Amino acid sequence: MFAGIDEVDWASMEHAYGPADDVPALLRGLASPDPAARESALDGMYGAVHHQGDVYACTLACIPFLFELVVDPGVQDRGSVVELLTSIGGIDLDEDDEDEMDEDEIEGAANYAMAAAAVTAGAGVFCELIADEDPGVRLAAPLALATLHSRPVHVLDLLRERLPVEPVEEVRLALAEAAGRVALRHRPLAGRAADWLSRLAAEAYAPGLRLAALAQLAR
Repeated sequence: MFAGIDEVDWASMEHAYGPADDVPALLRGLASPDPAARESALDGMYGAVHHQGDVYACTLACIPFLFELVVDPGVQDRGSVVELLTSIGGIDLDEDDEDEMDEDEIEGAANYAMAAAAVTAGAGVFCELIADEDPGVRLAAPLALATLHSRPVHVLDLLRERLPVEPVEEVRLALAEAAGRVALRHRPLAGRAADWLSRLAAEAYAPGLRLAALAQLAR
């Protein structure tokens, strides 16, 4: 794991609090067997490397290593890393934002675009993670798919196929919520998503799932 991490010139990059030469330690911390070390590393990633949603050059450099983490079943708390990747790659800028940007903001927007492209390119792994043994990973995977995968029809099919066999109610809610996300991002699929959500709301599912489906239909 982390092949080539020491070949990256981290010290030449910056994050929210200065030089990014501490980023390799944060990435390794995410793979630590110590829960406190993992939590500290995740706090560092959000606090400095992805500070308030910002994407820096060092954030971009982290993406391949974050993907290594999420596909390694020996790593604990991978769901948190899936959520981090979703946040890094899932920021949308509308045209009004772009029209009002100064030079620094233009550079930031370019980083957002590169992050979206990089995470989307690897988003196929989330298709496997939707059935991962770790329920925390399964909880994070639906939103990652809905936000980042380039084949939304396939994503809807995966969500629909997974729900009947998913044993964890919280994950089932996430599957329904992800369908709503797909419908919002890909309007031509709104009818298809709504048909499925309507069936979930009408059939003999748990009340929480039916309410979640109704909430998505109301968006």
